[in-house]
Amino acid sequence: MRILLPLLRATARLAPGPGVPLLGAALLHCAVPGWALLHPPPPARRSAWAQEAVAVYRPGTEQTHPEQRHLDALSRALVVHAHTLVLAERYAEAGTVVDAALGVPGARMSPALTACALHARAQALVFGGRAAEAQEPARECVQLYRGSPPPARRDRSLGALPVALRTQGLAFTVVGRTAESVAVYLECAALLRAVSVRQLSRFLRLRAQVLVELAGGLRALGRYEEALALEPEAKEAVYGAIARICPEFVLPLRVRLLTDLALCRSATGSPAVARTIADQAVSEARELADQPERLAEALRCLALILDEPGAYDEQLTILTELAGLYTRLAADRPEAFEPLLADTLDDLARCHRRSGDHLKAVADTERAVAAYRRVGRHEDQLARILANLSIRQQSADDAESAVSSALEAVALTRRLAESDRETHGPLTARRLRVLAQAVGLAGDRTAAVARYEEAEAVLRELIGIPGVEAELAVTASALAVALDTEVQDRLAADRPEEAVAALRSLLDLTRRTDARDVHARCVIAFAQARAERPDDIDIVRAWERAVGVPYPTFVYRRTDTRGRGAKPAAR
Repeated sequence: MRILLPLLRATARLAPGPGVPLLGAALLHCAVPGWALLHPPPPARRSAWAQEAVAVYRPGTEQTHPEQRHLDALSRALVVHAHTLVLAERYAEAGTVVDAALGVPGARMSPALTACALHARAQALVFGGRAAEAQEPARECVQLYRGSPPPARRDRSLGALPVALRTQGLAFTVVGRTAESVAVYLECAALLRAVSVRQLSRFLRLRAQVLVELAGGLRALGRYEEALALEPEAKEAVYGAIARICPEFVLPLRVRLLTDLALCRSATGSPAVARTIADQAVSEARELADQPERLAEALRCLALILDEPGAYDEQLTILTELAGLYTRLAADRPEAFEPLLADTLDDLARCHRRSGDHLKAVADTERAVAAYRRVGRHEDQLARILANLSIRQQSADDAESAVSSALEAVALTRRLAESDRETHGPLTARRLRVLAQAVGLAGDRTAAVARYEEAEAVLRELIGIPGVEAELAVTASALAVALDTEVQDRLAADRPEEAVAALRSLLDLTRRTDARDVHARCVIAFAQARAERPDDIDIVRAWERAVGVPYPTFVYRRTDTRGRGAKPAAR
């Protein structure tokens, strides 16, 4: 047909009556070829042919009384043009052409052709970064296909119900509606399983995309067994006939499928199999020289699987390569890759800390903080990395810097908690504990105790939120240790009044918690205080002046004989 185009163009000029319809039909056939197994022309050429068809049909609609066939032909040519513009990644233009197709006055568009136009609009919005706006046209498109007869033969290559379902599933995925996305993908996969072998030839690419994206959605939902059950079918889709017909199309899908399967195997307790699959994903991703982001995905998957005792050296090597790759990608697309670079640097710092290289751990975490500062709008992640930086600075004995980092982390998290108390309230307490550790390392034991008490107060206001009670137990244990340390420091400094104050605070803490380790530390603290001053009655007198009762011979008695710690009663 492409060979005939010069002849048809000459015929259209010399004999417009029969020549124009023939040329328009030929151009549209070239723009959307019907043979599914043939390698399609480049999208730019297909778009050019469709644009030429629009130009060929338009003069017939500009007459005073245009014929119906001219109006119908122009609307169809515009739909095809929009479809090819999406393929050429000219998404803004595609949306404009869809509006023009639906706005041809007097044109009679079949439901299937209208669905094709809506499908082009939904795709343009999804791929153009406006997935939220794509929800409505995607839904309308699916409804039209459901309620209409199958498309005419010449419109099948523009779209069908399975194609529309895949676009709707993708739109759901991008906006985070993963459960709805998986439901749509499951329906689409079921439809594709039901088609004949002849019909399936039209959907080879779609089938590979749907099965790979479905596996990824199931993994994201934690439905690992279901994702693994898809493995034979999905592998057949990406390693079968399409791998010989369109290798450049299927290889990125294959890498994505392997990474999802590796993570599912790891999550279901098969680390050796997961490692093998992840290595294969990395090996195949290295063949995609023009798609480094696929290699980054595979390397990150392998790094996660290597996050186990005994594999730190290998993980360090992988993370180092991954950090370098994200650095190069972030130079061109900082919004997309700076956060991934920051997270990778944080993981790299954790590896260095495990191996005892605390200075490298601090340096990598500082780079992660700088990456989040460059991209902005990620205050929650910046606060997390700052807290990690404080912990690693503490390990490197840089108490002053650790306090500064922790203070900023707490300030950021407090600000976030003002608008989302349930999420960031517990995190505020956690970062107050990091700050307490830092100021304690700096030698200010009193300030450390105050920060732990503040963290406890924050958590007590959040009782009822899942996970808060566990955080409260951790905070109470840390506070008990800090109070015990303060008691010993005050005794060593010969300041019995302050030692008694710390003992009283520790005793009060036992009344607020049933944690056995807190109660045990209270008993030990009192016993050690008495043992250290067996002949000195200063602490006894200080206690009696402060409390008004004799110094206790024991702190509390257990009243629950079933083994559960009871609240203390002072003697």
